[in-house]
Amino acid sequence: MILSTWNVNSIKVRLPAILQYLQEQKPDVLVLQETKCLDENFPSNELMEVGYHSIFCGQKTYNGVAILSNKKLEDVSLNPVSTVEGEMRSIAASFDDVRIINLYVVNGQRVGTPKFSYKIKWFKKLLDYTNIESKKYKNMIIMGDFNIAPNDDDVFDVEATANQVLCSSQERTLLAELISQGFYDLFQDFNFPPKTFTWWDYRGGAFHRNIGYRIDLILGTISIKQKCLDYIIDKETRHKSWCLLEPRTSDHAPCRVILK
Repeated sequence: MILSTWNVNSIKVRLPAILQYLQEQKPDVLVLQETKCLDENFPSNELMEVGYHSIFCGQKTYNGVAILSNKKLEDVSLNPVSTVEGEMRSIAASFDDVRIINLYVVNGQRVGTPKFSYKIKWFKKLLDYTNIESKKYKNMIIMGDFNIAPNDDDVFDVEATANQVLCSSQERTLLAELISQGFYDLFQDFNFPPKTFTWWDYRGGAFHRNIGYRIDLILGTISIKQKCLDYIIDKETRHKSWCLLEPRTSDHAPCRVILK
């Protein structure tokens, strides 16, 4: 079983790249973040033409999440982590015996701002939800854009990013609390070289200079951890030459796990 996550930063712009990725990697499940698409405009027909069912909850211009799968998903929950702000940031479903939660965590803008406070509030709501869900399902994966770099190894410059958004002690404490509910950062089971990242700013040649962060994560319960054969970050999708039909790349690289 192959499970992938990708912040596509607009499904409308990135649809040719998504279709190419599905054809090349053939994931059983691909979860998407930042679809930036109203539900009535979601390209479900185009995806079905290449063999993928889709569930989604979105909004215009911002946010939005979806799960694509090569067979129909069950027990679908649309935006289960919701706040009064009404942003579409979460979606969950079951694929075979695996429960999948797809997240687009609040960015937070800057430590000390109202948007950062909102991030903390939203994540605490997430913890309440996952605490309940983790008791229901043995095989469970939480994947997506967490907008938190778990450790100092996951940032390009520890001193420059210290106590900044994505790296603050408040954010990392909340992520650690989520992991303590019975999850594992599956990336950690594999020997990646130092400075392995999943997101690079569009500005300043960040990708080519490897000025990045590892903020796209795949967390799994112990049973998932025991089945995990490989973990791949598909960095080639970040190159403009990868998708000839659409050279405008997402600023994130997809991540995927292979389960036995």
